[in-house]
Amino acid sequence: MFKHVIYIVCLALFFVACQEDLHEGREEIVIEGWIESGSAPVVLLTKTFTVTTKEEVDEEESIVLPWGKVTVSDGVQSVVLTGDYDDRYVPPYIYSTSKMSGVPGRTYYLTVEYGDRVVTSHTTIPMPDSLEALIVTPCEEVDSMYQITAYYDDDPETKDYYMFLTRIFNRETRYYPSFLSVVDDECLTLHNQQVVQPGIHLMTGEDNKYRPYYRDTDSVQIKFAKIDETAYWIHKAYNEMLALSSNPIFSSDISMPTNIEGGLGYWCGYAVTKYNVVIADSIK
Repeated sequence: MFKHVIYIVCLALFFVACQEDLHEGREEIVIEGWIESGSAPVVLLTKTFTVTTKEEVDEEESIVLPWGKVTVSDGVQSVVLTGDYDDRYVPPYIYSTSKMSGVPGRTYYLTVEYGDRVVTSHTTIPMPDSLEALIVTPCEEVDSMYQITAYYDDDPETKDYYMFLTRIFNRETRYYPSFLSVVDDECLTLHNQQVVQPGIHLMTGEDNKYRPYYRDTDSVQIKFAKIDETAYWIHKAYNEMLALSSNPIFSSDISMPTNIEGGLGYWCGYAVTKYNVVIADSIK
């Protein structure tokens, strides 16, 4: 139960902090949704609430919206997603479908109907890019641990944004955004490189003891995603909030951006290229 309370507070901070135009007590529909190239759309549908008392919220059902109508369209095909229990996510309920998968270059329109509320959004999956290399090196700070460095093949003539997601094979059930995962290509170093840290996951059934490095026994699955500017600013703000919220000196005071009309949250498209890095094989 305690983890649920923390989750709800985090969710409220994520989408509601510093948004002064919200009326006290007014519940807002919150969407966390994405569609990757080659994969089905995934949407988590919840609601906000105002913390005005010391009462705890006992069940996830108090914020989950399980009876919404969630529709995704690519302008030609329109599919109603099915809601189902999925314990890989928090809260453990998602909307998805096997009848649609993302295609680079296409725009996807999201419509959520819940009661008398209708919220909408749209996103475009960019054309995918690939990495020049992924190199494993020993960590100077920690013995017997390793880091992965990605080397980009970035086109200097185009404006690009990137994102990394990681999964430790046999120890994590899904991909998580890498810590400080998003990249504006203007911020790349002269050598076009970046350290790919493991993903952070909170309040899940996974091993939550975070470490920024990899073991020699790890097999790391990496998604290198091309994203648009909207997705970049949304995930950048979340990364900053996550980093500052763990700092005992500086508090998090970040207004989360959103591309949802009539609600809060995000609906983003990712053009994904997948890699697998076996640490033991790389360091032989």
